Amino acid sequence: MKDDYLNYSGLFDKIRKFYFRKLLKQCKAKTGMNILDYGCGPGDFILISEEFGLNSMGVDSQIRSVNMAKARGMNVEHGDALTLNFDENQFDIIILQSVIEHVTDPVNLLSVLMKSLKKNGKLIVSAPTPGPHFWDDPTHIRPYTIESFETLANILNLDILYKNYTFSFLLGIRLKSSIFYKFLNLMPFSLGSNVFAIFKKK
Repeated sequence: MKDDYLNYSGLFDKIRKFYFRKLLKQCKAKTGMNILDYGCGPGDFILISEEFGLNSMGVDSQIRSVNMAKARGMNVEHGDALTLNFDENQFDIIILQSVIEHVTDPVNLLSVLMKSLKKNGKLIVSAPTPGPHFWDDPTHIRPYTIESFETLANILNLDILYKNYTFSFLLGIRLKSSIFYKFLNLMPFSLGSNVFAIFKKK
């Protein structure tokens, strides 16, 4: 992969941070809440969550990402949901930002993570839609759509509080049909073609 992999700058970096802040506001994040960034990368989302006064923890399976985040002073562990033992009802919010498209068994992963989520806790999941650039990343396994997340909610017995495309979410527009991802994949920002959902544990 390129040397600048996971290093963001310029307009794209500003858009990502604006998106993270808006996500936390959408989840009504409050000071003192516990949040897990699963697949945290270099920790950009953790930095934003700390602005909200959240108690943040990151996990990543890639040691390079963990080292990058730790170098920035973050609480990050190397491993995954199957190797790390989280306490039950530990987190108010868990986020998987562009992680699930890399996972072979998403149902099992989310089932394990849900055990550490408090009742009525929020689970945020985002992923790229089926677009022309999806397979440029050789670690991608499958893309997702709005309907994919609805199916996950049914399988895992979760409520969906909110669902949208990242680009339209940034503009304050709510789109629900998967027909829009074909249009959004024509946008110059790859972030725009992502779809995400905010689930609630019953």
